Formats: sequence, C-alpha cells, structure tokens
Amino acid sequence: MIINVKRTSEDAVLPKFAHDSDSGFDLFTCEEITVAPGKKAVAKTGLIFETPIGWGIQIKNKSGITVKGVPTTSGNNADITVFEGTVDMDYRGEVGIMFKNEEDFEITIPKHTKLAQGVLRKVFYCTFKEVKEVSTTVRGEGGFGSTGTTLETK
Repeated sequence: MIINVKRTSEDAVLPKFAHDSDSGFDLFTCEEITVAPGKKAVAKTGLIFETPIGWGIQIKNKSGITVKGVPTTSGNNADITVFEGTVDMDYRGEVGIMFKNEEDFEITIPKHTKLAQGVLRKVFYCTFKEVKEVSTTVRGEGGFGSTGTTLETK
C-alpha cells in the first residue's frame, strides 16, 4: 500500500517504520514546543496524509516515551501522556500529536523528536439497530476489573 503524504513544513520528517516488523510508523515533531506544567498541547508533525478509502490511522504512544520520558532541550527526560487520536480517511489537515505535560515544571520538546506512532487500521462499517433487549451472557454487566487483578491459584 502506498500512502501519499504532503509536508506543510520544510522541517517535517516523513513517517517511517524503524523495523520491517513494526506495526506502527514513527511520527516526529516538526518544531520545538514548550508546554507549561500540567497543561495539554498539540505537537505539529508538518504532515498531511491521503489515507486510502477503507483505512484510518490511529495515533498511539511510544513505549519508550511512556517508560523513559520524552527528551527535552534541558537534556533531561520528562513525563508526558500521549493521547490516542484518529486520522479519518477523508481528513486532509495537518496531523498533530496530542499530549499532556505531567511534570510540575515547564518542558520544551525539541524539533524532530519521535513523539508518537501511527498504526494503520482497516475501517469496518455497520448499521445500528435499536432494540428493547440485548442477549444475556455469563459475564453480564461485569467490567472494570470484575475478573480480578491477580492470578488465582487453586
């Protein structure tokens, strides 16, 4: 599959798979971004995607940033939360990476930081039908940890 990508900035980095076996492609910032403590921001990628009909792109966090933090211009890593997002097949605007500065101090993330990853997803369609009742299951309404959080031994 070929996906057309347009740069909106000379500093934009075309997405790339770091390894042939990766399920996500790396997305980089195209400019330095400063974020106040506890605040949310959108980092620009400088990229517009022409996603094929029937496909979407999910923006996801990178495990390395989740565990180690994001590099900053101060030379230290900082904790951030990258929020998931969806790039619909008909969206033709610049893709941004939504995140929150989890630190209690201002951070500046350098240009060309590998901040998130995009994952291609097949889009499936359905029709929703309102009904008076839904079928019952053994699980029922159990959720949010209803099966426990540890390994049960007998």
